[in-house]
Amino acid sequence: MTNPEEIKNLAMQRLEEARILFRNGMSDGAFYLAGYSVELMLKAKICERLGIPNLFDESHPNNKTISGIGELRKILKTHNLFILLIISGLKTKFDDEKATNKELAKANSLLFNAWDENARYKPCGYMLDKDVEKLLNLLTGVKGILTWIKLN
Repeated sequence: MTNPEEIKNLAMQRLEEARILFRNGMSDGAFYLAGYSVELMLKAKICERLGIPNLFDESHPNNKTISGIGELRKILKTHNLFILLIISGLKTKFDDEKATNKELAKANSLLFNAWDENARYKPCGYMLDKDVEKLLNLLTGVKGILTWIKLN
């Protein structure tokens, strides 16, 4: 990946993979990939905000000119959605808007309170199908969290 747009595209690809898994009765994997799509979208936003062309490719020539990029990259390798929301500069706005945007509020409770990278190690049946379906529906759309991240 050479730019934030490619990271956004990967986020949407992971979301589509999550939908495919869900349609095939694999809710736990779908939940993990849905959360990962949000992680990627937040990382794309961070790249845009900080003017970093590529967060993942340490050999990218443009990154070598950014002093301290290695230290920043270590911090940004986190999977913690709360930390990424803070670093992206969106946390305050997210907190304010989830009071009036029901989709953000529901996504907050289904995703931010339940997802982390360890979700991939949970036993099958850990996530309820109805919760995963709700989450998948809350990620996109006009007021969905992925759309909201892109627009803010």
